[in-house]
Amino acid sequence: MKKKIKALLLCIALANGLASFAQQSKKEEIAKKFEDYFLLERENIHAHFDKNVFLTGESVWFKGYVFHRKYNIPFFSCVNIFANLIDENGTVLETKLLYGNLGDFTGNFKLDSSLKSGKYYIQFYTNWMNNFTEDESSVYDITVINEETGIPASLTKNAEAEINITLKPEGSFISDCTNTIAVHVTGCDNTPLNIDKAIVLNNKGEETKEITLNKLGYGKFDISVNNSADYTVQIELNGNKYSQPLPPIEAKGIIMDVNSYIMADKTIIKLKTNSFTYNEIKGKKYYVVINKDNKTSVIDFSFNDNQLEQTILLQNKDLFEGINTLRILDTNLNEIGQRLFYIYPQNTINTDIKKTFDDNGTVEFKGKVNSSSMSLSVSVLPENTISITEKEDIYGDFLLSPYINGQVKTTAKQYFSDLSRTSKYELDLFLMCQTSKYNWHSIKNNPPKQNYSFDIGLSLKGIINKKKSLKGHYVIISSFKGLLNERAYVTDKNEFYINNLVVPDSCNVSFSLVKPGQKPEPLKLTPQVSNNIRPFNKPYKPVKVSCVDYTSNPDSKIALPKYNSQSVMLENITIDGDAKKSLKYARGSGNGLLRGYKISEDDTISFFYLLDFIRYHGFDVTKTPMGDINITGRTVNTFQGQPTTPMVYMNTWQLMSFDVLDGIQTSEVEELYINQHIAVPGVDNKMGIIKIYLKPGGGFKSKSKKPEVSFLIKKGFEENSEFKNAEYLSTYDDIGFQNFGLIDWHPTIITDDKGEFSFSIPKLYSGKVKILIEGIAPDGKMVSEIKTVNL
Repeated sequence: MKKKIKALLLCIALANGLASFAQQSKKEEIAKKFEDYFLLERENIHAHFDKNVFLTGESVWFKGYVFHRKYNIPFFSCVNIFANLIDENGTVLETKLLYGNLGDFTGNFKLDSSLKSGKYYIQFYTNWMNNFTEDESSVYDITVINEETGIPASLTKNAEAEINITLKPEGSFISDCTNTIAVHVTGCDNTPLNIDKAIVLNNKGEETKEITLNKLGYGKFDISVNNSADYTVQIELNGNKYSQPLPPIEAKGIIMDVNSYIMADKTIIKLKTNSFTYNEIKGKKYYVVINKDNKTSVIDFSFNDNQLEQTILLQNKDLFEGINTLRILDTNLNEIGQRLFYIYPQNTINTDIKKTFDDNGTVEFKGKVNSSSMSLSVSVLPENTISITEKEDIYGDFLLSPYINGQVKTTAKQYFSDLSRTSKYELDLFLMCQTSKYNWHSIKNNPPKQNYSFDIGLSLKGIINKKKSLKGHYVIISSFKGLLNERAYVTDKNEFYINNLVVPDSCNVSFSLVKPGQKPEPLKLTPQVSNNIRPFNKPYKPVKVSCVDYTSNPDSKIALPKYNSQSVMLENITIDGDAKKSLKYARGSGNGLLRGYKISEDDTISFFYLLDFIRYHGFDVTKTPMGDINITGRTVNTFQGQPTTPMVYMNTWQLMSFDVLDGIQTSEVEELYINQHIAVPGVDNKMGIIKIYLKPGGGFKSKSKKPEVSFLIKKGFEENSEFKNAEYLSTYDDIGFQNFGLIDWHPTIITDDKGEFSFSIPKLYSGKVKILIEGIAPDGKMVSEIKTVNL
C-alpha cells in the first residue's frame, strides 16, 4: 500500500513538474518570438522644420535627428538618408540623398514658384527601412501658399467642417461587466476642437453620464450595458449636435485595466471578465505579455475560485522605459486583446534661454540645458505667427509614434515637460485610443529578413578593359570637388571596388592605374555606382481630407509677407564674440566646441604643409611606404593600447581617408578648427575633431593639372547649404511678416561640457518672439520647448 501511495505521489509530482516545465517553455517561446522579430536594428527619424507654412519661392529648412530604438540613443552610424517632397496626390516631386553625421543631418527644399497652394509632404527614410513590414519612415505635412492660386482654405476655414468621435474599449467590450471606453473628438484633419465635455445618452435620449475632455479632445468613461446599441456619445458645438453609437458589445471576452501612473514606481493590471466567459475559461492558462521592441516580460494567469477579476502588481523597474505593449494571449498563442501604456524616465531636460546682448544689428542669446554635447536646432519667429502647426515634436516622433499604428503624430512635450500625475494621466488617455503598429500575427509568424543593406556612403565598382591580368596594380580615384584621393587594389578579374564614398552630387572623379614603381596611367572608365538611388517600398499615399478645400479664397483677410525680390537673400549673421570676431565659420556645426584658427601669413611660413600644422596642434601624422596618411591622437583610450583617430572634415564633408590631405599647403586653408581631446560619441576608438575650410580654389594645388578623363557621379549627397533668409520688404510693422515670416534658423548648435550654448539673430523684429528649440544628447536625453522672449 505504501508503495502505491509513493508511486501516486511521484506521478503527481512528475505531472506538476511537466506542467511547470510546459508553462516555462511556453513563456520562452513567446519571448523568443519578440526577440526574433526585433533582432534587426530599427531606426527612427525626427525632423525639426524652421516653420510649417511657406510661400512659393521660399526654402523649407530642416534639421533631422536619427534615433537608435534598441539603445535609446542617437543612431551614430546612420549615413545615407533620403528625403522625398510629395504632393497631395502622392507624386514624388523631388528626392535628395542627405548625409547623416553622428546621428543628425540638415537640408532644405527650394519651393518652385509653379507649385499650387495646398498641402505637401516630406518623407524621410533609409534603405534599411525597406526590410520591415511596418512603415518606419517619417512623414511631415507642410502648407504651401501660392499667391496666384490663393490661400489654402485650411488656414481660413474652421475645423468644425468635419467632426469625428472615436470610441475605443480597453480590451474587450463585454456585457454584464463594467467596461472602460476611451473617447477622442476631433475636427477637420484631426484638429482639436474647443469643447471640454461629451455626454452619454440612452435610447430615450436621456443623459446617463458626462465625459470630461481635455484640450486635445481625449477622455474616458465607465459603463456596464447589455445592449450597446441603446447608447450613443454626443457632443454639442456652436448649436450643432454630433453623435456616435457605442461599439458592438460581445458576449464574452477579457477586459484589461492598466494603470502605470497612480502609484509611484508601480503598474497595476486588472483583468476582468463576466460569468458567461468564466464558465468557459475557468482554470485555463493565459499570458500577460509586455514588450518593448526585443525586451519582453511574460506572466501567466487564470481565472479560478469564481473570481471574475485578477490583479497583477508590477514594479516599474521590471518593465521597460517608454511605451510598453501589453497583450493577452491564450495557450494557443492567439491574441485576446492589447493595450499601450508608458513607463516614464526618472528625469527630463529643460532649457533656459535669455537675451544677453543687443545692438543695432544683432541680438545674442545664451542658453543652458543639463546635458553636454547636445545637438540642438533653433527656429525664431514672431510671437503671433500662424506658420507653425505644432503637430509633432522629437518626443512624439521617438518615444511614441514609432509604436503606434497609422503615422499618428502628437506634440508630446506636454507629457514630458512636467512629470506630474496629471501629465501621466493625459498621456495614458492618448495611448488608450491607439493601437500597436506591430501586429501579433506578424510577430508570431513573419520575422523580418535582411534583404536590404545598411548603406554607409556610396559604393563604386570598376572593370578595367585589358586582356592581361592586372593583379598587383591599384587604382587611384581622385576628385577635387569630392575631396577624394583613394586607392583600391585590382583583383585577378581586373575589377576594383571602393565603399563608403561620401561625395557631393554631380561630382567628377578621375581614375589612374598604378603599378608599384611606375608612373600612373590615366584610365577611362564608366564604373557602377550604387547606394545613391534607393526607392522606398512603402511609398506615402496622402489621405485626401474631404473637409479641406485648397482652392482660392477671395474672402480671406490673411496678410502675406512682402519681399524685395524672390532671388535676393540676406547674408548669414555670424557670432560677434571676442574670441571669434574674425572667424567666418565659427557658427558651423559643432565648431563652438573647437579651437578656431584664422590661418595667417606667419602660419604659412612656420608650417608649409597643412599636415605640419595638424601635427603641431596635438596629433601624430605618419605616412606609410605605400603613401597612406595616418593621423592619430596622443592619448590611448583602449585596453590594447591602440591609438585614437580623429574625425576630419573638409568644407563640411567628412573624410573617409586622410590621403587627400597629402600635399595641401597651409596657405590654401582659410580656417581650421581643432580639439584633440573631444570625445566622439558612438564611434569606437575615435577622439578629436579637425575641421578644415579651404580658400576658394584651395587644395590640390600640387595636382592642378586638369585630368584627361573623368566620370560624373550623379545623385550624390546633397551639399549642405548655409542658411540664408528671404529678404523681406518690411518686418517691423508688417502683419504679413508676423503671420508667416521667419526671423532666423540655427540647425547646428552644440552644447559645451557645461550644457551651455549661444546663438545670435539679426534684429529684424521688435517685441516678443517664439523660440522653438529641439535636440538630443549622446545619451539619448531629448528636449523640445517653445520659449517666448521679448526682444
